[in-house]
Amino acid sequence: MHKFRRAMLAVLALASTTALNSKPKRITPPKLPRQCAAVVASLAIAAAAPFPASAAMSDPAAVGRCVVSQCTGKLARCLTSPKCAANLVCINSCTGRKDESECQIRCGDLFENEVVGDFNACAVSQKKCVPQRQDDGAYPEPSPEAIVKKFDTRVFNGRWYISAGLNDAFDTFDCQVHFFNAPTPKTLYGQLNWRITEPDGEFFTRDTIQRFVEDEKRPGILYNHDNEYLHYQDDWYILDYEAGKGNDDSDAFVLVYYRGRNDAWDGYGGAVLYTRTPNYSAAVKERATAACDKAGLGFKFADLKAPDNSCSAESASERLLLREKYASKVLLTGERALQEEVTQVRRAAASTIQGDVKVAAKAAKKLEKLVADFEATAAADARALEKEIVMDVVNIEKEVERDVFGLRRSSDAPR
Repeated sequence: MHKFRRAMLAVLALASTTALNSKPKRITPPKLPRQCAAVVASLAIAAAAPFPASAAMSDPAAVGRCVVSQCTGKLARCLTSPKCAANLVCINSCTGRKDESECQIRCGDLFENEVVGDFNACAVSQKKCVPQRQDDGAYPEPSPEAIVKKFDTRVFNGRWYISAGLNDAFDTFDCQVHFFNAPTPKTLYGQLNWRITEPDGEFFTRDTIQRFVEDEKRPGILYNHDNEYLHYQDDWYILDYEAGKGNDDSDAFVLVYYRGRNDAWDGYGGAVLYTRTPNYSAAVKERATAACDKAGLGFKFADLKAPDNSCSAESASERLLLREKYASKVLLTGERALQEEVTQVRRAAASTIQGDVKVAAKAAKKLEKLVADFEATAAADARALEKEIVMDVVNIEKEVERDVFGLRRSSDAPR
């Protein structure tokens, strides 16, 4: 997902500072934002004096010089991409805010694409310009007593919502509808969907497919490893669960604590509560509260926040304005799944499938059907919403006609 972005922000900021201090004679072509122009101008200076990537590990200022000298082409391509340019401007607007990190991460969600991904891979994995952020112990590994003793991955089959999340940066996106298929009791494929809200109030849906394998000796742990992009690895720890009965059982849940690592950050983490319904029940809350207390991981269930899983426009006053968005963007369209999303780390990066290609293909087909069923329901809701809006408009028109007719009669009356 986004775990390396703090390091990448330092890269862009330092590159900008280097360029501004150098006062180059030539400027970049028009149409690029001023901040991006400064970075591009620094490329020529950096290229004239090659810089060893290893030096970046001990000198923070060296990160920027390493990037512009070792990843010159990819950075230049990145900065001529409209999305990358917008990303840089967005990141700069976050500086000094109380929620600076969260703001920067949202910028990446909005504007990242494959060009940014290529640049990140060069700076972080290939040339190692960005030193890896070390594990600070914020998300420790749970004790064996905190994890369930047995877990069948087939419990996850079907549709689930994330109804509560711990980490504001990673776990509390709106409309988190995930679809899972477990070909065996120890393997799991998930299509993860979530909504990103744009600055102007628009939203769009992102999705990707990931693969998990259960620990052979500790069934309560699931691994998402062996991934090419930034070599990210995620470990899921099942703190408690209730299998439930079907897709609409409000008391079914899976409480997941996770921690992970990639080339830029070792030791990120968080926790999410999966439920079959958009919101968790009182019974689930009681179980999850007890599990968090028992785990002793430094947080309570009350620290988790509930995202907006309505996945639709709720306010009557906004219906007319949001109707088109609802019909065109809320539906989980598959063609975007693995094109832009490979540029994201962790949950936005597709898992690398090795060995079990046939099994993965079968799982993907089942996931497609689950999503299609959900889309059909959403489409029916959209059609019903449109009919309701049309009726509202017709009623308003009739009221306006009556008002106009009344005005005419009063104006025609003798004085």
